[in-house]
Amino acid sequence: MSVKARLWPRSLIARMTVLSAVFLVLAVVWFALVPYWFYVNRDPLVLTETRVRGEIQQALFYPERELHSLSESVTLAEVAAANEKFRYHVRKGSEEVSFGAPPRHLAVIPRLRAMLADTPNETNHVHWSAKLQDDGSAAWVGFGVQDGVEDFYEVAGIDTPVEGTTGIFAVNPMVFWMTSRDPLIAGVGVLTIAFVVLVLAARSLRTLARAADTIDATAGRRQLLPEQGLPTEVSTLVRAINDMIRRVETAHEEQEMFLATAAHELRTPMAVLRTRLEELPESATKEELRDDVRRIASLVDQLLRLMQIRNNDDLPDEVDLVTTARDVVAERAPLTVDRGVDIELESQTKALLIKGHRGLVGVAIANLVDNALSFSQPGDTLKVSVDASGGVSVRDQGPGVPVAELERIFEPFAKNPPNRQGHGLGLAIVRAVMSAHGGSVAARNIEGGGTAFALQFTNPLPRAA
Repeated sequence: MSVKARLWPRSLIARMTVLSAVFLVLAVVWFALVPYWFYVNRDPLVLTETRVRGEIQQALFYPERELHSLSESVTLAEVAAANEKFRYHVRKGSEEVSFGAPPRHLAVIPRLRAMLADTPNETNHVHWSAKLQDDGSAAWVGFGVQDGVEDFYEVAGIDTPVEGTTGIFAVNPMVFWMTSRDPLIAGVGVLTIAFVVLVLAARSLRTLARAADTIDATAGRRQLLPEQGLPTEVSTLVRAINDMIRRVETAHEEQEMFLATAAHELRTPMAVLRTRLEELPESATKEELRDDVRRIASLVDQLLRLMQIRNNDDLPDEVDLVTTARDVVAERAPLTVDRGVDIELESQTKALLIKGHRGLVGVAIANLVDNALSFSQPGDTLKVSVDASGGVSVRDQGPGVPVAELERIFEPFAKNPPNRQGHGLGLAIVRAVMSAHGGSVAARNIEGGGTAFALQFTNPLPRAA
């Protein structure tokens, strides 16, 4: 497997997730981290001022913070230690906190109050701040109203930056939130929407997969995937798949009709040929022709039987597997004696009833016995077993089946080895019988030599003894 195949997932949902994550990372980097990076790499003095204002604004804007907590601020203490003229004055309602020299810009409050009163505001919070000149240095002044309570702050005397206020982790987290809030919120929104879309798409595909699993290829009626309640892109694919199913089933029905008609129409010419063949004088050529006609007639009968099974959904009988297996063994006993092969019947129960077709079940067991007999040598033993769970097995002592052919031998016209006698339809008929009964057939090689073919019926009746 290539590196590209390992890194790029095969799942469509996983690919959409990866692309959404990449898009989100790029958006956060460009709209949040890059501006923040340029912000924190500004003039260290500006960053120190911003850090101080951030501490004061948190005390003003957050109800859980009290003004007297500013006297315990490590940031303000560091700035005060580095700047002899550092001072601040903070007022919130009737509370006041000051450090250093008295404030010098309280006179601007009435003018700011009048200005903010004329400012349209649909919220309960409005704030104004500006940088003023203060004896050759800068002073920051801020005024606002929050829930009807006025606040004011004044900060000045910062001439020396404080160490540790540069770099990406130097600024207060509040500053990062204020500079990157909008892109971060947008990014989280995009990720949430992408996640919801992926979940809905995955749910639709899982629903479709469950519906596909319920389709029974052996059912008589046509079964299609549901087209309702799916996204447009998925429903387009489902409609195309359903159209393909219709075309395949139509072609399959036409093929089966052709085979059934051809096999049926061949019976009359075969009967005529057999009659005329008997009118010929006896000879070696006539005997060879008899064998050829016999094989052709057998092929026609098997084709007709296969078509009958595939088109038969009716299971009218209560079939006793033990009795049916015993009848097959009794019928094949003279043939096994002629070939010097022993045949045995083992059963875990005296009777085991299933809902099925008596004749077809007998055909399936008989075909397995005939197949096992064709691979047996004089002195071998065939064992036919019936277990209490609805299973019938036939074991031989033949050469076994190549592992790669264990499944393919149940396909029509498949023979192993390819040059052996027969038409390759016996095991295909067995599988068709089991499909009609909702069961299964499987083959496995036995340790020490031989092959075991197992039929498993899934509908034993409760009256089984």
